[in-house]
Amino acid sequence: MRKTIYVDFENVPNIEIREMSDTRILIFIGQSQKRLSTNIVKAIQPLGKNVEWIQINGSGKNALDFHIAYYLAMHKAQPDTEHYIISKDAGFDPLIVHANGLGQKVRRVVSFADVFEKIGLGKELEGKYKKVKEILMKQQKTRRPKSRKTLSSFIETTFQKKISTAETNKLIENLFRDGLLEEKSKRISYLD
Repeated sequence: MRKTIYVDFENVPNIEIREMSDTRILIFIGQSQKRLSTNIVKAIQPLGKNVEWIQINGSGKNALDFHIAYYLAMHKAQPDTEHYIISKDAGFDPLIVHANGLGQKVRRVVSFADVFEKIGLGKELEGKYKKVKEILMKQQKTRRPKSRKTLSSFIETTFQKKISTAETNKLIENLFRDGLLEEKSKRISYLD
């Protein structure tokens, strides 16, 4: 089955792209985004015509999100295609439910890896994940970490610094995957 991937580059600027067959990638960048990492350009360049850069017109709250919604609607008549929105913004979820109800195959994921493989935590990290989730959900919303940096520090402190940076990042990504967090303008909000 073919895949179309819509990348919310404002929300997920550190994308790890790899060569994929039968895949079209649309990368949405904000009007004020003027710089791109050389590493990202080098990774994307070999994909040639399978990648399209879409710089949005105008600025404002959710402007980029509306552009993604428009392009998703344009591709509605492709029954043999799965659509993936790469974003940590849970605001897409009602649109995705609606599109799936109309027969379109759409999912929101937080990374390219999620499009092609199920990321497992393993036994040891699964226990840590449950503990982090439990502690966060018991805390008052106003006392929870509000940025990735403070969330990382919170997790490291919870495990008395006996957790690697890679493991911490994996736990955070799973909080996004499970729909417990969303990130907008580098601020985290909790969806419970």
